[in-house]
Amino acid sequence: MKPSKLHILFWFLRLRFSRYVRSNRISTSRINYWKNTLYRSAFYNQFSSTKDFPVMNKQRFMDHFDAINTVGIEKSEALDVALASEQSRDFTPTIGTISIGLSSGTSGNKGIFLTSPTEKAIWVGAILDRVIGLSFKKRKVAFFLRANNNLYESVKSNSIAFTFFDLKDSVKMHFEKLVELSPDVLVAQPSALLQIAQCYEESTRQPSFTKVISVAEVLEEDQKMYFQRVFGCSIDQVYQCTEGFLAYTCRKGKLHFNEDWLKIEKRYLDDQRFHPIITDYLRSSQPIVRYELNDIIHEGNPCSCGSKATVIDRIEGRSDDVFQFDVQGETVLIYPDFIRRAVISASDDILNYFVRKTSKSQIEVSLEVPAEHSSKEVFDLVRKSLINTLKTFGVQSVEISQIDYVHNPMLKFTRIKNDAR
Repeated sequence: MKPSKLHILFWFLRLRFSRYVRSNRISTSRINYWKNTLYRSAFYNQFSSTKDFPVMNKQRFMDHFDAINTVGIEKSEALDVALASEQSRDFTPTIGTISIGLSSGTSGNKGIFLTSPTEKAIWVGAILDRVIGLSFKKRKVAFFLRANNNLYESVKSNSIAFTFFDLKDSVKMHFEKLVELSPDVLVAQPSALLQIAQCYEESTRQPSFTKVISVAEVLEEDQKMYFQRVFGCSIDQVYQCTEGFLAYTCRKGKLHFNEDWLKIEKRYLDDQRFHPIITDYLRSSQPIVRYELNDIIHEGNPCSCGSKATVIDRIEGRSDDVFQFDVQGETVLIYPDFIRRAVISASDDILNYFVRKTSKSQIEVSLEVPAEHSSKEVFDLVRKSLINTLKTFGVQSVEISQIDYVHNPMLKFTRIKNDAR
C-alpha cells in the first residue's frame, strides 16, 4: 500500500521543521508516540515500567522478531515472503499492508525489516527533505541495488520518476538503458558506482547527473574523489541499514545523524572510534530500541551548516572485520583504516581491492588494476606495504598471497574482511 501524497507532504514538512529547529533534540510528542508503540510490543512492554531496556544486536533482534514487532507478523512468514521476492525479483508482495524487506548485511546474516504505510510516508518525507530534495521540476532517479522494495517504490510521484536497476544483472548490461534514461540523480553502492564510472570512462558518453548518492557500503575517500572526477558532481551519502535511515549528507558535505528522531548512545572502542547504539522514536511496526550496530564510527567536528546533530567523519567498517593477531601472548587489534592505508599508499594503479584474513597467520589480497598494468607487480608493492604496517604492530611471520579479483554484485562489498574468527 502506497502512502498518500498528503501524508508524505505532512511528514516532509514536519521533518524539515524538526531538522532546522531541533536538529539534535527529540520532541516530547515524539517520545510519547514512541512510548505508546512499546506498549504494543510483547517484548518491550515488559521493560516499559523500569525503562531498563537491554542492548540488542542483530542476532538477538531476529531471535525475538515475533515478540518485538507490533503487527503480529511471524518471522517464518516474513522470511518466506522476502525470500520468494528475492527469487522472483518481484518485490511488491506484502503481508496485509506491511511491506517486507530483506537485508543480508555485510556480515552475511539475514535481517528482516517491516514498514507500514505511515512508516513509508515518514521515510519518503525524510528522503525528500534530506537526500533528493523537493523540486517542482520533474527529475529522474536511477536506483542500482541488490533488491528493490515497496519502500523505495514509494518515492515515485509526478515530480520524481524512479527507475530500478537490478544488480543481479551486470552494470554493463544496464549501461545503455542508463544513458538513454539520462537521469538527474544516481543512487548506488560504491562497488556499483565504480563499475558505472568505468563504463563512462570507456565510452564517449557524458554523465547527466546533478546528484550522486552513495548507499549500502562504506564510501572511501579514494572512491569519492574518483567518482567526483568522472561524474562531475559532489557525492552525497546515505547511511541506512536494516535498522533504519540513520544519517544524511548536509549542504556542507558532512554526514549527520538524524538526531531529531534518533537517540545515539556511543560505546567507545578507543579515544576516536565508537559503536552507535540506536533508539528510533519513529519506528512503530518493528521498534528499534538500544540496538548496537557493529559499524566503527569516527565522530567529526561540529558542522557550519547550522545543524547540531552529530557529524560522522567516516565509517571505518565493522568490528567483525578488525584484524586480530597474537603477539607474545597478547591480542593486537589492527583496525581497517591501517590496512586500507597500507594498500592505497602502495600504488596508484589500484582500481579496487579486497584484503581478507583467512587464518591467524594468513592474508589474501585480490587487486583490480588497469589491463595494461601487471597485477603481480602491483601485488608485490602491496605485500611489502602490508608487511611493513604489520611490523609496526609487532606482527611477524604472516603469509600474504594473491588471489583473483572477483566481486559478486548481489553481496555487500567490503574491502577489508576478517574470516579468521
